[in-house]
Amino acid sequence: MLFRSMVEGKYIKNVSQLIKLELCPPPLRTFSKQVAEVGGIVRNEGSRGCAWGRCSFCAIQHKYCNETQWRPVSIQRVIQELQELSEIGIKSPFYTDEDFIGNDPIRAIKLAEEILKEKAAGTIDKAMSLYVDMRVDSILSKSHKGLPSGKHVLEILKKSGLREVFIGIESGAKEQVKRYKKASTAHRNSIVLDVLDELGITYDIGFIMFDPEMNIQELTDNISFLKDTGLNKHDARMTKSLRIEPGTPLVKEYSDKEMISGTLDIDNLIYPYRWKHSQTQDVYEIYSEWERELSDEVYTIQASTRGEIDSEELRKERRFMLGLIRETELSALEYITTQISNGLEVNKAELQRLQDVRNEGVFSASRTMKIA
Repeated sequence: MLFRSMVEGKYIKNVSQLIKLELCPPPLRTFSKQVAEVGGIVRNEGSRGCAWGRCSFCAIQHKYCNETQWRPVSIQRVIQELQELSEIGIKSPFYTDEDFIGNDPIRAIKLAEEILKEKAAGTIDKAMSLYVDMRVDSILSKSHKGLPSGKHVLEILKKSGLREVFIGIESGAKEQVKRYKKASTAHRNSIVLDVLDELGITYDIGFIMFDPEMNIQELTDNISFLKDTGLNKHDARMTKSLRIEPGTPLVKEYSDKEMISGTLDIDNLIYPYRWKHSQTQDVYEIYSEWERELSDEVYTIQASTRGEIDSEELRKERRFMLGLIRETELSALEYITTQISNGLEVNKAELQRLQDVRNEGVFSASRTMKIA
């Protein structure tokens, strides 16, 4: 890290090193109440790092000094911070953990039990619910060598207030999953959704529809995967493109392949890239232009489903309405992909029809939000 000394006016470069979590000062909560009052997201953490830490698009190794180990915050501290959040009226904290369970499912159960105990004692609001990030493999892990299954861990966490799980599925195309060096597969990604549905746990999805090496068949496979799993109606945005961020393995990989097309975009912290297949690039460019209309309004609706909200029923209603908009977005992408894949012209009238459907969904959701 390079910084300028305020005393001597010189530039100093220090060596990055991991912070001992037990020595970190507690977070300042000066503005947490105000954030909550405007429906913002109040964050907390229970760990840092990832038990896998090898995904090609992830900067986690760079972030933590080229270390990939998972490091938990003490249960005592997590409980103390939940109590503090509860005191100021926070009911829906988002956990910043890259990997909430990590490689210690027993700790996750102990944490859940402590939360239940404090809720019973009244030091944590009984209505407090948690949003956390988990790996597919953690959820699908079987019980072995005295360790509980991922499903059992989720059952206990749900009792303690687990509301929603973020899982990085990223792709439904076999070769694309391999490029990302994910520990899971498209098949296991499908199974994990069934497990979460069975347990009645809401989920948020990380999905990367486009990357510079994908071909039109992989794009088609992604769309089919989303439809087959019902994710085409999910409120998460499934049509994102790959971000090549500084500090990720992809920077060197795409540099070696001469696919990075320019310097770092400082505003967005990504490198621009060239496409390997012209058909995929055509689909991306046509769809991106189509999606851009009312994109700010769609983001506003998405923001209204996050963070502190009057009731979980209201959150559910808003997510449903956003899901209808996402379904139309995927329909537009499917239409464009099919036309280009078959060497046919993309009909502007059909795109406008789909845009009209999307716009009506946006306006309908916006009106409902104002009434609520």
